[in-house]
Amino acid sequence: MSFDELWGQARSNAVARQHSNMRLNQLPADVGGSAPGKKLVADSGFLMNRATKADTVRDDFVKVDDSATKETSQVGASLKGFKSGPAFSTFLTRWREQVKYVENLLKNDIAGTLRSSANEYAAREEKEKSRHSKEKLK
Repeated sequence: MSFDELWGQARSNAVARQHSNMRLNQLPADVGGSAPGKKLVADSGFLMNRATKADTVRDDFVKVDDSATKETSQVGASLKGFKSGPAFSTFLTRWREQVKYVENLLKNDIAGTLRSSANEYAAREEKEKSRHSKEKLK
């Protein structure tokens, strides 16, 4: 078989695989309100509960990080005088920066945003409750 024939066959196989992957990654056209199963109902309590769970994840993450950092620091300290010793120091510096970044995401972008949304929902819920109470009095 010539190079051109092999190349053509390989290209055809790749195109066929790409086509099937694209079809598998698509959602059915009728997904929407008619889908069976439970629906998500998010109110202020639900969102506040999720924010609390995000705080728990962040606390657990920090505890595990503290343990891992302590152990890694001990390994790095035992390698003083070896060429690989400074690599542990560099690793720990980068690790701490990355852990702080993830911790801030969990604290502010996830838990904080959930709390903010919960407060907005609570205000809206209170407003609707007040409006319905006034309508009942009429």
